[in-house]
Amino acid sequence: MIFRRIKAHVEKENWFAVFLDFCIVVVGVFIGIQVANWNASQFEAREETAIIERLQSDFKRIEQDADRSLAFHTQMTEDMRTVLRSLRSGELKDENIPAFERALLLGTGFQTSADRSGSFTELMSSGRGNILRDRDLLHALVDYEDFLERFAIARSYYVESALLATRDFKDGFEYDIELRFTEDIFALVEQEQSLVSYDFEMLASDPTFYNAVEELLFVHSGFTIWRSRISDRIDIIQQNLAAKEP
Repeated sequence: MIFRRIKAHVEKENWFAVFLDFCIVVVGVFIGIQVANWNASQFEAREETAIIERLQSDFKRIEQDADRSLAFHTQMTEDMRTVLRSLRSGELKDENIPAFERALLLGTGFQTSADRSGSFTELMSSGRGNILRDRDLLHALVDYEDFLERFAIARSYYVESALLATRDFKDGFEYDIELRFTEDIFALVEQEQSLVSYDFEMLASDPTFYNAVEELLFVHSGFTIWRSRISDRIDIIQQNLAAKEP
């Protein structure tokens, strides 16, 4: 329609009308592009909001798991130090019995955690990472994922080291066959009856057991450092996500 009008004005050499119609076309095209861009921007904003909400949910769970794992290995590090000090002194003091027995029960274990965000993994695998306009948040998430890759290598090393020490460690005592694990893992030793049977003097004089304790102390202390670094990165991500809350 507009082009027929322009053609008619050209044939009549009505240049002012031609110019006016041309301006109408240009303005119409410009407005159409702006509306399309606005719609696209609104769609991306809604999509980013949905992703942020999913990330907030993911990292709330991740933080809880990470805290449990860090608490466990921090406790095991302290308990193994108590065992080592007791073996070195040749004396197991009453106040150290809970930590000593807890180390015997749980010293070869690992507190696992689900550290990855499925939402972020999906976002990056689809190539839509740039939808996160907050570059600080995006960089924190990328750094976190990169650190998890390195942690996976370290975790395999520590697990293997713990497995190598397990036989020499567990040969020195026996579990109570009636042992029942409770929800509060650190409350196990608060029961009146001992959960493990052991001869402390024999353990203190056994270099094989001593070496196994040293190895497990190395495992838990090293694992604690890695878990602390993971928790630090989670805190940074949580701070960035919290800034997005309305």
